[in-house]
Amino acid sequence: MTTRFPFLRAVTLAGLAAVGLAVSLAGGAGAAQQGVAAANPIDDAAPAWSPDGKTIAFASRTEPDSGPTPWQIYTVKANGGARRALTHGSLDSIDLAWSPDGKKIAFSRVAGGQVISSGHVYVMNATGGSLKRVSSGGGGYDELFDWSPDGTMLAFDRITDGVGSIFTMNAGGTNLHELTPSQNDDDYWGVWSPDGKKIAFDRTGPSAFGDIWVMNADGSKQRKLTTSPANDFASAWSPDNRRIAFESNRTGRYQIYVMPAGGGPQTRVTHSASDAGEPHWSPDGTKILFQQQVGGNYQVFVANANGTGQRQLTNVAYDNTDAAWSPDGKQIAFLTTRNGGDDVYVMNADGSGQHKIA
Repeated sequence: MTTRFPFLRAVTLAGLAAVGLAVSLAGGAGAAQQGVAAANPIDDAAPAWSPDGKTIAFASRTEPDSGPTPWQIYTVKANGGARRALTHGSLDSIDLAWSPDGKKIAFSRVAGGQVISSGHVYVMNATGGSLKRVSSGGGGYDELFDWSPDGTMLAFDRITDGVGSIFTMNAGGTNLHELTPSQNDDDYWGVWSPDGKKIAFDRTGPSAFGDIWVMNADGSKQRKLTTSPANDFASAWSPDNRRIAFESNRTGRYQIYVMPAGGGPQTRVTHSASDAGEPHWSPDGTKILFQQQVGGNYQVFVANANGTGQRQLTNVAYDNTDAAWSPDGKQIAFLTTRNGGDDVYVMNADGSGQHKIA
């Protein structure tokens, strides 16, 4: 699944009372620039491991005095080396996601900067080239979510006049289906279940104020799983399809919870006096990776799925965000501002061996 860009939902989340926090928890491009000052710093965002664990794709831009350059997609070997640009041009290329076989990368290409005015979903070879626009239509922009587990379909959100609706289509752009056609509800953050049979998503509007919903992959049997008056969002499926992790501000601070995939008792995983968010299950389903504020900065943490054994993995006075497990669960990629911009780092799963790779 893609890592969210912090500015992308700024318009559609405007109705949420806690929109500022929702944006800050997204990390990456919106993380505070508190590192060592540098001339024309480079900002990286959204690191994503290839399915074989050998390569990391990410978005990047530079910040010269004349203003930031467009976001472009790059790859780098997971053990470090030269970065390779896969996209070029005047538009922002964001929301990248690897195909399950690792041969292609899908992404959103958008215009408008902080307030996106238009955009579509594209697919290209994982080495660059053979670029194809696969979503069509106008009147807003398309925000990529993810590939289906079998690699045949893509899920994305089409935002029109600030309201999102979830669509699916074949990876080549055919067989387009709108799954949530409500005129008033803002539906976003669609996540395929690992078996490909269901999609969890977030809904804000007359039917819900920031609740987690689930539906069949064809859009049928939509069901609300959370009913808290708070804002519940950022759903993440466990690898065995049985649980969903999410974040909620029902205690006044954003914390992470886990519930059965069909709804039911919701277990609080984090118990911090500060905000915690961005849950990611380990490949074996035993742990949850997340970020949490400590002394004014975000740090990367890990905990057992039941909330026990919480451990802080980064401990520097800069923001550390956008953490992502390697496919074998032995390493973690993340962003850090410790060098002035947002840089891609990799560390061992226990927090040791932190080093810059891009």
